[in-house]
Amino acid sequence: MSANNESYLVFTLKCKFLISELGNFLMSNYHEEDGDFAQYVEYREVSWFTRIKEAIQGIGIGFLLIIICFFILIWNEGQTIVNQVAQQAIPISSDVAHNQHIGKLVITSGVITSNQTLGDNLFIQPGEYIAIARGVDMYSWVEEQAKDAKTNVGGSQNQKITTTYQKRWVQLEDFNRKTSVHGNTNVISRSTKSASFVYPEKHQNPIPTVENAAYKVNEAKIGVFDLDMSNFALPTSRSVREAYGRAFTGYVQLPTPTPLQLSQQNLIPTAGVTNVGNYLYKGSGTLASPNVGDLRMRYAVFNANTNVTVIGKLAENNQIVPYVHRNNHRLYRLFPGTESQALDRVQREDHLFTWGLRFLSLIFIWLGLRLIAEPMNVILDFIPIFGSLGRLTTGFSTLIVALMITISTIVTYHLTQNLVYLAIAVLITFFIANKLFSRRYRT
Repeated sequence: MSANNESYLVFTLKCKFLISELGNFLMSNYHEEDGDFAQYVEYREVSWFTRIKEAIQGIGIGFLLIIICFFILIWNEGQTIVNQVAQQAIPISSDVAHNQHIGKLVITSGVITSNQTLGDNLFIQPGEYIAIARGVDMYSWVEEQAKDAKTNVGGSQNQKITTTYQKRWVQLEDFNRKTSVHGNTNVISRSTKSASFVYPEKHQNPIPTVENAAYKVNEAKIGVFDLDMSNFALPTSRSVREAYGRAFTGYVQLPTPTPLQLSQQNLIPTAGVTNVGNYLYKGSGTLASPNVGDLRMRYAVFNANTNVTVIGKLAENNQIVPYVHRNNHRLYRLFPGTESQALDRVQREDHLFTWGLRFLSLIFIWLGLRLIAEPMNVILDFIPIFGSLGRLTTGFSTLIVALMITISTIVTYHLTQNLVYLAIAVLITFFIANKLFSRRYRT
C-alpha cells in the first residue's frame, strides 16, 4: 500500500471517529442549572412496537373523554334553559309579603342584612360580611416538559425530552396538578407536584401551611324575606381573582365581589405574617424576593348592608328558597346590585359559559376520537409519510364526527325538553322521508 493510500485511510478513519464522537455528544443527556432555573435534556429511541402498545392504551382514555363530554354537554344545556327561565322571574318588592306568588319563581332586590359577624378564624377579624374568601398562592418549583420526536422508517422514534424547572407563584387550586397538551409529535406538560417530578432533587415543594378557604353566615335577610343560606355554595378562590379583575366566574356560588382592604383594624396580629399592600405574606423571604414555600394571601368579601338581588322560589313564611326546574336543575342566585344588573349578569354568563363549554366539549371529543384512531396512525408510521397522511386524514374526519356528536347532543336535548319542537322535527323528518320514497317509487 502506498504512503498516499495509507494517509488517506488514516484520514478517513479519523473523520469517521470524529463524526461518531460528535453524534454521541449531541445525543447524550445534559443539564444546566442555576439558583432559580434548571434544564435537563434527554435523548431516547422508542421502538415501533412500544409506540403501538402506548397508542392502544390511549383508546380507553379516548372513550372516557367522549363519555364525560357527553354528560357535560347535557348538564350545560340544562343550565342554559335554567338561565333563560331566570329572565321570566316575577319581580316583587322586598318590603312587603307577596302571598299570591307563593310557589312561583320571583326576583327581588333590597339591602341584605345579617345578625352574625364573619371572619376567617385565622387572620381576619369578624366583621359585617355575608361571605368571605381567601385565595392563597405559594412560591413553587414548576416543572415543564416538552417532547420533540422524529419518526424513522420502520416506525421507531427519536425523541428529545426537555425538562425545565422554574420558580413561580402558583395558585393553590393549581398546586399538585399536572396538565398536558398533546400534539402529533410533541407533548407539553406542566406540574407542581414535586413527588412526581422527573428530577426531584433540589426541586421539592413543601406542603402549604395555609389553604384556600371560604366562609358564609348561617342566616341573612333581604327586606322581609329570609334567605336559605344553607343552599348557597361557598365562594371559591376564583371569586377572589374576579374581585381583583383577573377572572370571570359564575355566581352559582356566593359571590365575593369586593377586595378586602387589609389594615390593623381588620387583621388579627399573627407571628410570622406581615401585611404588604393587599397581601398577607408568610415565609422566610419577602414579596419582592420570595423563597420556595412562601405564601401570599388575598381576601375578597360580600359585604352586608349592601344592595343585592336574589332569584328563587317564594315559599311560605316569607322565605326565598331554591327553585327547581325540569330534570332537577336548580335556580337560586344571589347577586350584588339591582335586578337589571343581575339579569344582565345571568345573560352574560349564559353566553360565555354555555358557548365556552360547548367549544371545550367539542375539542375534547375530537381529542378522544383522535386517541381512538391513533393506533392505526402509529402502524402507518412504519413508512413515516403514510403516518403523516393518516394523521391528516383522521384529524379532519374526527373533527367532522366530533362536530356532529356535539351538535346532535345539543339539538336532541332541546328537542326532548320541548314536545312541540320535537313534534315539528318528527313531522318534518316524516315529510322529507315520504317525499324521497315517493319520488323513488315513481322512478
